[in-house]
Amino acid sequence: MQLIVRTRAGRWLAVGVLALTGLAAQAMDDPPGRVGRVADVQGRAWLQEAGQGEWIDGLRNRPLTSGDRLSTDRDGRLDLQIGSTALQLGAGSELQVLRLDDDRIELMLVAGSLGLRVQEPEVAREIELRAGDYRFLPVAPGAYRIDQDSRSSHGGVGSAGELAFESRDAQLNLRAGQRAEFWHDPADGRTHYSWSTLPADGLAAWLQQPVWAPERRAESRYVSPEMTGADDLDRYGRWAEHPEYGALWTPSTVVAGWAPYRYGRWAWVSPWGWTWVDDAPWGFAPFHYGRWVFWGGRWAWAPGRYVRRPAYAPAMVAWVGSPGVSVSVHIGPQVGWVPLAPREVYYPAYRYSPRYLEHVNQPYVHGRPLPPQPPREPVMYTNRGVPGGVTMVPSNALQQRQTVAVMQHRLDDHQVQRVVQSQPTRALPAVAPPAPQGAVQAPRVLPTASPALAQPRSPAQRTLPGAAVRPEIEPDGNSRRDLPPRMAVPQAPARAEAP
Repeated sequence: MQLIVRTRAGRWLAVGVLALTGLAAQAMDDPPGRVGRVADVQGRAWLQEAGQGEWIDGLRNRPLTSGDRLSTDRDGRLDLQIGSTALQLGAGSELQVLRLDDDRIELMLVAGSLGLRVQEPEVAREIELRAGDYRFLPVAPGAYRIDQDSRSSHGGVGSAGELAFESRDAQLNLRAGQRAEFWHDPADGRTHYSWSTLPADGLAAWLQQPVWAPERRAESRYVSPEMTGADDLDRYGRWAEHPEYGALWTPSTVVAGWAPYRYGRWAWVSPWGWTWVDDAPWGFAPFHYGRWVFWGGRWAWAPGRYVRRPAYAPAMVAWVGSPGVSVSVHIGPQVGWVPLAPREVYYPAYRYSPRYLEHVNQPYVHGRPLPPQPPREPVMYTNRGVPGGVTMVPSNALQQRQTVAVMQHRLDDHQVQRVVQSQPTRALPAVAPPAPQGAVQAPRVLPTASPALAQPRSPAQRTLPGAAVRPEIEPDGNSRRDLPPRMAVPQAPARAEAP
């Protein structure tokens, strides 16, 4: 046996490397299954999408992914969510999402203040916060705060947690109730620090909220806390049991004639393409995970089987018609969509691997084998027969970023049936993103500059609001000190693809 291993090890290793290389290349085409979300906007806030050169008004329920940048004006604030992790970007701040995928969450605080509440130990180990030349790594669940100005960086821990600070020459761990200021001294080329106190401002009040969600929340029995937007469900709806589909959630208050994927708008978000952005404060999880059922005269959302980390999708719909396909009803070309029902397969318009297709459909198809491509014949989706189940709009409504409820044109049942039967319904074909229209851009700001940081600040404005003055004496009576030498910190493992 040893002889066989020695003789053939190189050959088998080569075969394994080639196989893994093929899987890795395939996975590179897959978008991440984990995304962030703009949960709430107070005052004026801005968003710059990855690869774009202009700032647009930050929209609630807009998904966040690698390369996005966020900024708030002096009266603004942003509440963000990434699964069970909550973040708040303070006034006059800018944040860049360096990496956000299934393995890592890496954020860069360019300026201002950032609060972070982490619930899960597994997620805490995946988070890295950067400010200036420094790194802050949550060691455990807890509440954390990072501040950055032109002179120094601050890191602090609320009532729970532990935060590891790292620079190129030093490291320090902060524990509950501790906060320190860090700066680089050009005179000696070393990193220095001094103790300070946590500011008593609006962000501090947010950090005092419970880090851990109540254990008996109804939603925790049906969906994972790592489903972005899931913590809004109990506040805005109720749960019931369906004899066939299991747990169903229905919103408490909707307008007459409400239907899913109607009260909101479509936005082009890379790398997924057309993405639904709903108007409702709860309108994230039910439109990017799960399926919809018409039951008891109302629409209800079916989350499907419990999955620890469900995969995000831009919209769980099937499309009828497409831009450029003429479906004339005296108003020109139409495009429409229908919410997918339980057991119906979602086929993305973007490139994907078979592994991704299984992952994104895993909770909803109950273990059935999935054809790698959608069927060519017309598919009669379940919700097509529900009154209001199909939403039709002029095809240019997508490019114009207009609210669907305003632009929709209702067709009679015969016309809707003709449209659905004439087109093999599947995800909308990928097209080039529309040219930005109506985007709000801060005046006299270069594409790389943040609107919140566009105006020059006087010396009196350089200190963060509520920041403590750098003390000359440490709490233990010693003068401010240099940090201890930096120790090696394990790097995040490279992403391993399943063979």
